[in-house]
Amino acid sequence: MKKFGRILWSAVFFLVVAQAQQLPPGPQALASNTFADAHRMQLVQFFLDFAPGAWTPLHTHGGVGFISVLEGTMTVKEAGKTTAYKAGETWIEHPGTAAEVGNATQAKARLFVSFLLPKGAALTLVVPTATAGQTLPPGPTTLYQNRFEEVNLPMQFDLVQVVLEFAPGTWTPEHTHGGLGYATVVEGSILVRAKGGEKTYRPGEGWVEIPGEYAVVGNPGSTRAVVAVTFLLPKGASLTTTR
Repeated sequence: MKKFGRILWSAVFFLVVAQAQQLPPGPQALASNTFADAHRMQLVQFFLDFAPGAWTPLHTHGGVGFISVLEGTMTVKEAGKTTAYKAGETWIEHPGTAAEVGNATQAKARLFVSFLLPKGAALTLVVPTATAGQTLPPGPTTLYQNRFEEVNLPMQFDLVQVVLEFAPGTWTPEHTHGGLGYATVVEGSILVRAKGGEKTYRPGEGWVEIPGEYAVVGNPGSTRAVVAVTFLLPKGASLTTTR
């Protein structure tokens, strides 16, 4: 089903707090999507680039996939229906439901995918078809993949995907989140200052933000940085709290 992303209000709140406290400007939310009532699973993050004409074979997954289009337009063929999703739009892939996903346009497309997988489940299974053995179109390119093991999930929660752009010199105020946050750097480099010290993360690298642990996150570099975060937010919890 098609679902439109909503703008992350906390990014705007960061800007207000920064001005009030004479802090550097906060990050700009490029995308924010919430998927309700995700299940108790492992978490795997994917960033996939689809060149024009690139398609997956008919396939299914061993867990639920929450997918946001970051760039371009994607086409999904599933259960006899063909649906196009533009940047900022989302869909969910369910285990046992076979689909083909591809880029039918002349421009590159990029996906941010969060899979929730049971222990031992296969991430992707190709479904045999009558066209087996024929030449298939090129598939997508995996830009980055991060697997977060032994995720301790609340019984009921929302899965929230957020993509943040940090301009050079942009910092968040000191903050924490109401649920676990699994962050991966997509572009540039990010510095995280927390209780245990500070660390720089580069494209493909990631970290976990723990509820109740305050941190400052920013871009001290001279080029922009982009971070994608998957939050597992218990029902009723605030996404972000600053101090």
